[in-house]
Amino acid sequence: MKTLLTVLGCAALLAGCSSNPANSAKGQSSQGNKFAVGLGVGTTGATIEAKYAPNDLVALRGNFNFLTISVDQDYDDIDYEGDLDATTFGGFVDVAPFKNGFVLSGGAFLGDKTLDLNATPSTNVQIGDQSFTPSEVGTLTGKAELANFAPYAGLGYDGFIAGSKNWSFNARAGVMFTGSPDVDLVSANGSLSNNALLRQELDAEIAAIEEDADDYKYYPVITLGVARRF
Repeated sequence: MKTLLTVLGCAALLAGCSSNPANSAKGQSSQGNKFAVGLGVGTTGATIEAKYAPNDLVALRGNFNFLTISVDQDYDDIDYEGDLDATTFGGFVDVAPFKNGFVLSGGAFLGDKTLDLNATPSTNVQIGDQSFTPSEVGTLTGKAELANFAPYAGLGYDGFIAGSKNWSFNARAGVMFTGSPDVDLVSANGSLSNNALLRQELDAEIAAIEEDADDYKYYPVITLGVARRF
């Protein structure tokens, strides 16, 4: 991952340094205005984006993403109602190696990415190595938090960098590397909510949830958007 980001950064630097006045004038006439703002949607939620392309090889891009969805999950045979909230800011370098719509992207997302979990068992449940009744457990409330800083790598199409039209379309696919989730889980309103044995078994349940939720450490990022050049 560090190697890819280094390559993209070097490409961006070389692209800026290698453009002499003549080439700059040529790029200016073929590319038009260098700034654009746009809207998008994808697995990171709704997106507002701004980007700057100093030439037809590279662009700098920043965005704000907002996502909130219900994600019901079964962890260790307990049904949880989940709410995923992710409010992130992104910063990226896009490189168009062939000076067309094909782009390679590297950067990072910064912000909260939290999955809230709630379960109220109606039958006996296995927590850790012990079985508990609904009245003993009460309500299980948990939270799974992913890393605030998440590197990103991807590729796709963006008509802005090397294009000249006022409106452009973009589509990208990549991966956000969020790391393993940090999970917390407590029992409330149960007859054993403050019992040491249940607390011990909840710790084992946390380990099981963290293992099941480990798939989130490679979060797929697929986005579609449009941008207006200014």
